[in-house]
Amino acid sequence: MSYFSDVYLKRINKDGNTSQERIQTRKEKEFDLLYLKKSGYQAKVYQVNEENCDVICSLQPNKWSETNLISNLLIPNREESFKTGDLLKIFQKTKDKELNEIWLPLYKENNVAKGHQKYKVICLDERLNITDEYGNTTNCIPIKNVNLTAALITDIFSQSGDNYGYIEPNFKKQIITKDFDFLKKGLTFVIEGRRFKIVGVNNIDIKGVAFLTVSEILTTEPEPNSSKDLIVSEDDNFFLNNR
Repeated sequence: MSYFSDVYLKRINKDGNTSQERIQTRKEKEFDLLYLKKSGYQAKVYQVNEENCDVICSLQPNKWSETNLISNLLIPNREESFKTGDLLKIFQKTKDKELNEIWLPLYKENNVAKGHQKYKVICLDERLNITDEYGNTTNCIPIKNVNLTAALITDIFSQSGDNYGYIEPNFKKQIITKDFDFLKKGLTFVIEGRRFKIVGVNNIDIKGVAFLTVSEILTTEPEPNSSKDLIVSEDDNFFLNNR
């Protein structure tokens, strides 16, 4: 056995064979030991798209977002990368408060030299019941309701809003969610007792993410076409029975 090659070189190069590799290893260790374990924003990703996982992370507000809409998610480089549009269930506990919410990655920073992975995520803190024309629930999805002053969404919809057709003036809503296959124009749902329908779906700007434009359905909305298929017998027909 050669002490120089079998012991000394392995010991001296345990963090990498080149200067670049050793610097990268040092950054990864500093993130794990000095930042992640001592961060007041430490959290845990315990589910990805309803599949269990165990990823220790840091979840903190974005200092540059005045709307408080976007947060930063930091995870170690050794962990498998998330994709935009993934549904992440994250548990976070501070001094006297616990948070257990669903988060949606909107952006991944492709800078592997930092020693960690960084994502921009948004909390899907509401649920939306998609219904058919008769009010029966067909799907339930997590969403984020976005008001018109949110800077993140204003630019996206101002560029492509004209393509969505007619929208009631002074009242339109934007919703962010995962790009589910069943999200199409014309789907309806109820928010606080008022019925809305999807009039625009933008699933191009961010892969795996859907930006929905919705408008309220008026009470004079015509009866759905599917009602034409209802069978009416002679006993139930008002006109045939002279009632």
